[in-house]
Amino acid sequence: MNEATLNANCTPPFAGRGYRLMQTGFWSLFALMVTVTILSGPPAIAFDDKSPATAESLRRAFAALQPVMWIQNVAMILCGILATHWLHLLSIKHRWDLRPLRRLVPVVLLSCVGFAAGCSLLINALRWFLAARGFGTAVADRGMLIELVATGAVSLFLLGMWAALYYACQAFTRLHQIEVTSLRHAAANKEARLQTIATQLNPHFLFNSLNTLRALIDENPKHARDAVTQLSLVLRASLTSSDRKLIPLRDELSAVDALLDLELARYGDRLKVERHVGVGCESALIPPLLLVTLVENAVKHGVAARLGPGFLRYEASLGQSGLCLHVQNSGALVENWQGKGGIGLAHTRERLALLFGSSAPMTISQTADGVEVSVCLPQTQQP
Repeated sequence: MNEATLNANCTPPFAGRGYRLMQTGFWSLFALMVTVTILSGPPAIAFDDKSPATAESLRRAFAALQPVMWIQNVAMILCGILATHWLHLLSIKHRWDLRPLRRLVPVVLLSCVGFAAGCSLLINALRWFLAARGFGTAVADRGMLIELVATGAVSLFLLGMWAALYYACQAFTRLHQIEVTSLRHAAANKEARLQTIATQLNPHFLFNSLNTLRALIDENPKHARDAVTQLSLVLRASLTSSDRKLIPLRDELSAVDALLDLELARYGDRLKVERHVGVGCESALIPPLLLVTLVENAVKHGVAARLGPGFLRYEASLGQSGLCLHVQNSGALVENWQGKGGIGLAHTRERLALLFGSSAPMTISQTADGVEVSVCLPQTQQP
């Protein structure tokens, strides 16, 4: 999903609990600052060069104006809450959050100027009414223009700060939405890729197993029935491999033993199998069909590629690196093995990288008597 589709489908960000918390916090902080300022009274420096009589007169005037100041600042807070909420509603209605910054700033600035002018007119009308009732119209008319400009400037400053904080939260929320959506799609793609790789069973193995069964039906019917049972176990493991990302090794060993029984029925004395599973390994976790793929690949490139006899040996042990698996087979490591039918190992390496990153590398090396594939799986994940 691209960003345009996300913008068209998702609801406006920062329109619920987050907006209410920001609105409450912003105006509560302003109310606290106003309260502290009024209760603190005029600064002492204002009376330093005044006579005692003048200072006392100023104090009485300030005390007389305190009720007007309280009402004026409460009106400022209420107008600010109303103006910012209207700005929020306009932003949601016209989806200003989707506009680029160069188009957003002029619109928001003009809106703030308009709301600030309205707040200034309303607050000063209230101030004039209260001052006219208490001190007369002559006092109320004094400095009206200055009060209008000052109140408008303060309102514009507050609305501008609120808008900057609001759209910063909008941008942060949108980036978070995009990030979460991207992570969900990446996880979905990863899961789909894992399921695709996990359910791939080499078709040559299936065809060869069916040919072996066909031959056994006439030669040894009982052995053929056993082979059908073993094949069903391998196919069941393949079909259910996408149910869980990790399974206990004991479950994987059942499919491996069924696979090797089929291969022994096919190759007979040509194939020599050795198994060694260390103490405590059966409860260790392993991706489904991992060992099955390594064993099937070892048979394919070991005994099946040679005219004479061969061997297959797999080992499992627990160490500091986790569960270590080693699969050895007779033969030699050819160059460009991925281009010569090594798709199973390539998918196994990719699957390990998807599940464990770089903490579970797979190595393929030539030994004195054959080829060895090794992988160590960390045991920190749960099935």
